This record gives sequence, C-alpha cells and structure tokens, in this order.
Amino acid sequence: MDESELLFNLFYLLLCMCIIYPPEEFQRLGLTVEQLFSRWLGEEYLNFVLYHKRRTSLNLFVHSCLPALYFLIHRFKFSVFMEPELEKESELDPDFPMPQEAVAFKTLTWKVAQRSSLMVILVVPALIFNWYQQDWKRHPISQTLLKFSNVSEITDITSDIGNEFRRPNIYKKKLNFISTVITTENWIIKTSLYNVYFAHQSDTTLSVAKTETYNVSADNTDTLQMVSIVVKPNRAGVPDFHIRINALEFRNLEERITRPIVIPSNIQFHRNVIDRFIDVFKEQITHNPIYKADRIAEKCFGCMNADPNIKIHKQCEDIDRDGQPLPSENCCSNCYCRPTWCVECLARWFAARQNEHDREVWLEQKCTCPMCRAKFCLLDVSYIEKSNNTTVGGLDDPDDLHV
Repeated sequence: MDESELLFNLFYLLLCMCIIYPPEEFQRLGLTVEQLFSRWLGEEYLNFVLYHKRRTSLNLFVHSCLPALYFLIHRFKFSVFMEPELEKESELDPDFPMPQEAVAFKTLTWKVAQRSSLMVILVVPALIFNWYQQDWKRHPISQTLLKFSNVSEITDITSDIGNEFRRPNIYKKKLNFISTVITTENWIIKTSLYNVYFAHQSDTTLSVAKTETYNVSADNTDTLQMVSIVVKPNRAGVPDFHIRINALEFRNLEERITRPIVIPSNIQFHRNVIDRFIDVFKEQITHNPIYKADRIAEKCFGCMNADPNIKIHKQCEDIDRDGQPLPSENCCSNCYCRPTWCVECLARWFAARQNEHDREVWLEQKCTCPMCRAKFCLLDVSYIEKSNNTTVGGLDDPDDLHV
C-alpha cells in the first residue's frame, strides 16, 4: 500500500464517520442525511411516526452503500488488485511460499469483501421496499407499536403520538450525534440511527443502572457525570432500552415522567448544579487547616439534622490573583460565631448567593456568614476538631453568639 492509497483510506474512513455520526459543523452546514433528503422525509412534527420510518430506512440505505462506493472508487483510482498476472508473478519469489500465500489470502479477502458489499446494496433496497409495501406495516417501528395496540391497526397510536409530540410541554434532549430522548404526556421515546424505541408510561419501570464520572479539567475540580437509566416496558415483545444523560439533566427528565425513577441505594450522583458544587466545596476545604472548637451547637441551624462540623474564621490574605491587595470593601472579616452549621448547608448558602451565570468562578467568590454577616471566602472555612472541654448548648445562653 503506497502513500496515496493510505491517505485515501484515511480520508474515506473520516468521511464515513462524518456521515454516520455527523458533527455539529456538518449539521450547521446542512450536510447530514436527514437535511439533504428533507423533502422526501417530510416534517417530524406533522407525522412523527412516518417521519422516523422514512428516516431509519434512508439511513440504512445510505450507510449500506458506503462499502460498495469505497471499492468502486478504489478500483478506478488505484486498481491495486487488478494488475496483470505477469506482474504479480514477477513480484513473487518461489523460494518463499509464505508471501505468496499471504498475497493469495489478501486477494481472496478483498474479493469476498467486494462481493459482500455488492450483495448488501442489493439486499437492503429489497428489504426497504418490503417495509414500504402496505403503508410501512412491516417496518420494525410498526411492529413495535402494534404490540401496544389492542387491535390489528396502529393508526390510533400513531395519531396519539403525533398529537402529543406537537404539544409545547414535551421534553426533547439530544443524547449524542445519533440519539434523542423524547418524553410526551404518555410516551417515552428514544430515536437512534436505524430504530425508534417506545415505552408507554402507564406500564413502564425506570431505574438507574449506573453512573460514570469523568474529569473535565486537570485539577479535578470540574467533573462530568453521566447517568444510565434502564427503561423497561411491561409489554410482551417490546425491548428494553437505555437512556444515558448528563446527571444535571436528570431532574428535568424526572419532572416530565409520571413514573418514578428507581435509584439504588449504592448509586449517588449530582442531580443539579448545587449538588455538584457541594461536593467540590467539601473537597476544597479539606485543604484548609483544622479548627479546634470549644463550643458548638447541638444541631446544624440550617437542616436541624446534622451535627455542626465547620467553622468560619479568617485565614485568607486578601490579595487578588496578581498578588495585589484587595480594596477594603472586598476584604474578608473575622467571624466570631461558634460552629452552628454543617458543611452541606453552608455550601448551599454560599452557592445561593452567587451569580448563576458565573458558575465557573463560584469558588473564587465571597459570601457572608448566615448569622453575623461577616464576609468570608472558601479559604476561611475549616472543618472542626472538638477539644476535650467542648460544650454544647442552644442559643438561649447569652454568651453563645458574639457579633
């Protein structure tokens, strides 16, 4: 294989990946299969089920043509395996039978691949034509919806799905380049390249299968959590399917589904931005010095459930990123309150007083003590260590709180 052939193979492989998994650039330019054949596909919001029958069939046909197109271009461009027999024999050394066998095997494999690609472009159109007959009744989507019908027709079901899809309160989220999850009033739908999965909410169970956490930045302060949800329709013959979404989207999906999503006790994840910030907040203050507390409250004033385990006391140097002193109005101040808050409640208090649009710099911002309003930053929060003479009391003691 010479350099030009290698470059062609790499280019064609990249082109196939862009056709099958179109990136955002291709989508913006209108170079996806759905956009190029939009006239034939019709509009999704006008007839949802028919649109996806056509879309899945079109994807199957276009993708099945890619191998045959490769061999066709390769044949006219390079003709590597079409050399005269004399030239082939001159390149083979009779003293070394293995190279001859290897070349023969490679030639046979090449021919088998060519024949197979031709068979595919003959079989797939025949299969699609078979689906098309009798108004797409043999299509896999029709066969799936038929299992939800009490009669031998799916006209009413397709009409209901189309009507619900056109309503403004649906949830539609693109999972990746090839999949989308849609929830309507009664249906949970997942679209893919060659099929569409359906589940009726009235007889479907949902459960979280697993979570995956990825580090987005090198300092491990920014992470991405993905949640895999198993959707199990309780209809005979209807397959299960998975929904893999960002953990921050979980609450939005949960609010649009009437069925509860079962979360096993051993699986934990961030359901929203605040939950994610709390974990980062707790991790960051572990690097601060421990504070020895003499007097603490009985329970956290925020949740009245957990024991107080943090203390606000000034430790920062009041300088900016460049090492320059901060203006006096931006400097932190001393907090004389005894430990009265748990770390989760203080983290929620801290996040609630930040600008929602500046989440990337929340950890660098300041906040005020919930009790005395003393200004503090993340460096001023420490976990506490109870001393031997620690006392516990309520706010009815006059010396418990100093402002």
